[in-house]
Amino acid sequence: TDLLIQNFARFAGRNPASNAEALFFSLPLACPGAGCPPGFVVVIPGVLGRNGLGQGVVSPVIANFFRPSAPNYFLLRAATMGAVSPATFNALLAANGALRTPGPISPFGDVSAQLSDGNSNYNAMNLELRKRFSNNFQFLASYTWSHSIDDSSDLQTLLKPQDNRNFAAERADSLFDQRHRFVFSGIITSPESWRNDSSTWHKVLADFSVAPIVEISAGRPFNIITGTDANGDLQSSNDRPIIRADGTLCTPVLDLNCAGALVNGNLRRNAGITHGYASFDLRLTRAVRFGERVRLDVIAEGFNLFNRFNEASANPFYSAVNTFNQRSGGLFYSSTTAAFDPRQFQFGLKLHF
Repeated sequence: TDLLIQNFARFAGRNPASNAEALFFSLPLACPGAGCPPGFVVVIPGVLGRNGLGQGVVSPVIANFFRPSAPNYFLLRAATMGAVSPATFNALLAANGALRTPGPISPFGDVSAQLSDGNSNYNAMNLELRKRFSNNFQFLASYTWSHSIDDSSDLQTLLKPQDNRNFAAERADSLFDQRHRFVFSGIITSPESWRNDSSTWHKVLADFSVAPIVEISAGRPFNIITGTDANGDLQSSNDRPIIRADGTLCTPVLDLNCAGALVNGNLRRNAGITHGYASFDLRLTRAVRFGERVRLDVIAEGFNLFNRFNEASANPFYSAVNTFNQRSGGLFYSSTTAAFDPRQFQFGLKLHF
């Protein structure tokens, strides 16, 4: 990235305003002429030149800066209609003091190495209140506070480090971190004495059991990315945006009023958060008895009975985060891309014999 910036600055007399400007600017075919800076000398039209200070400037595409091994001699051949050989080009690079150096031709691009050196730290506290079954009911209430911290979550392209030279910048809340989770479950049954009770209502309600489950939990983190190559490493799947003073996010690739070109974002990893989760499930069972040895259970189950909208995942792109414009405690919400199930019912029969 330093060479890309220097190469452009030699031509334009300033740093690039965006990654695209540094990677894809064109050299003039002749000087003087359109797009030719003062004092610029064309050595190879559209490929190589020299500025007024005698510093070499090379076409970034043909220079192939993103592959350090060598220039792209194939594009050189196409751009010059075969008139300039690799040996001639190498000699002209050295003679004009260009930042690009010769090297061996490699048919391979970069390879993302998958290493098993990630670190994870999990801290948790669990509180439970349990009542054993007696007097026709039991319940279990459980609360978990947890904090999961890591610097890598999985072997996926989207989760690669933003900067391989600064692995410490990846340490943050894990994608699996869920700070709070509360679950209440129980079961209530009709007293057995109601089966032979003289009360009509007791006989109707006999052999019923009700089992509710209530779950309330915090949202989970997600990584906010730019969707573009902001730091000039030719990887657009893992670059994070920059936080402005007003709390909005930007990237120098698309926002000229952001920061300098080809820089790593200062937004920490996994700074997004989904909205909290809440659900109420209920199971109702009625036992129908046929003598002493045969029983049929009629079961009705409802999931998410209040039909609450529960967010499963959110849009990770910084532009969607800015548009949604909702933050909490330094974390960013975004528009929903997936949701958990809406209200559902399930019915069944279970025969005991």
